[in-house]
Amino acid sequence: MLRKGLYGIYGGVEFSITFDMDNNLKIMTENKEKIDATFEDTYQNGVYTKIVKPNEIEDCVSITPFGIIKEEKVQILQEKENEYQVATGSLLVGSKLNLPRIDRDSWLGWVSKSEVMLIEEITPINPEDL
Repeated sequence: MLRKGLYGIYGGVEFSITFDMDNNLKIMTENKEKIDATFEDTYQNGVYTKIVKPNEIEDCVSITPFGIIKEEKVQILQEKENEYQVATGSLLVGSKLNLPRIDRDSWLGWVSKSEVMLIEEITPINPEDL
């Protein structure tokens, strides 16, 4: 599964981190095995959240996924079962990878996961700074 955004450890378990409209720090997951009765499925969409305090989060990181295809670095935007959606702002890279041009300076397309070497750029974050 593609990890993108903020993540942290709460109670020994890794969760995605987000904020609500009131700027409360929330942890979230779709995995029911990670939660207890203190989590809510506010919108009945299978996403469980819990408001936490920054000092309750350990090992907070920001994760940005990239891919290497034919020795070229591309952004990875999302994934399907067997493909990644990749993007670049480089004419040379877009042409080399045969990506469809979607704008003046943007190339975007779906590429088989088997052609992509996934790289996660991980930056430590102090949860108190969020």
